Parts: sequence; C-alpha cells; structure tokens
Amino acid sequence: MVKIVLADDHALVREYVKDWLKEEPGLKVVGEASDGVEAVELTTRLKPDILVTDLKMPHLNGIEVTKRIRQLSPDTHVIVLSLYGDKVYVDAALKAGARAYVLKKLSSDGLTDAINAVIAGEKYLSPPISGNTTDFFDS
Repeated sequence: MVKIVLADDHALVREYVKDWLKEEPGLKVVGEASDGVEAVELTTRLKPDILVTDLKMPHLNGIEVTKRIRQLSPDTHVIVLSLYGDKVYVDAALKAGARAYVLKKLSSDGLTDAINAVIAGEKYLSPPISGNTTDFFDS
C-alpha cells in the first residue's frame, strides 16, 4: 500500500484528488494539509511514501516544503501538483528535490503516472513540460 499525504490550500482540490485516489488500487491517502507548515508537520509525523503538494500555499510554498521534506523525511518522495508550468517554477521544484511535477490542468491519469514512476524509482514530468527543464533526467 502506497501511503500519500495531500497538501493544497484549496479544500475542493484536496477532496477531488482524495476521492480519485481512493479508486486506485494500492494507494491510500493518510493525511491532508491546507498549508505548507501543516504539510511538513504531517509528512514528518506520518512518513508517507509520497507527498503530493501544491506549489503556492500559505505559510510555506511547495518549494520550501519540498526542501524541508527532503531533510526531515528523506524516504518520502515529493510530487508537485500545480497550475504553473513555467520553467522557473518547474526547475525550482526539481532543484529542491521533487521527484515529479504534474500540471493540474491535465487529467488525473497524469498524477497516477507520476505516482507509479516515483514508486518505481523514476522521475516524472507532465508531457507539456518534460522537454523544457534543465538537467532533470541527468541527475
């Protein structure tokens, strides 16, 4: 069972992703956070396999959350789920230690693909941005 913590400041997004993940065999949402500080606290305490985090949240953004999780819970893989596909955001998330970057505007299959890739020890980028980042697949 792959344990997942969801972090997004929009309750509707969290609810949609949680409901959708319930339907996926082998995946379980074990916690939800509405801001970056709560995301770090929950992830550090629960030690999930994956943290799915929004990029822009109150108190700590997804980049800072990713940096802290890499230090405090190094076995937890971070997937950024964001509206923003700009190169500057993607590169910052990847440099902070995110293993995947998924655009919210894509179908939920993109998140499933990212989770499966990350659990398999691979990295993942949504197709529109996969050829548009620096050194992601070289590290």
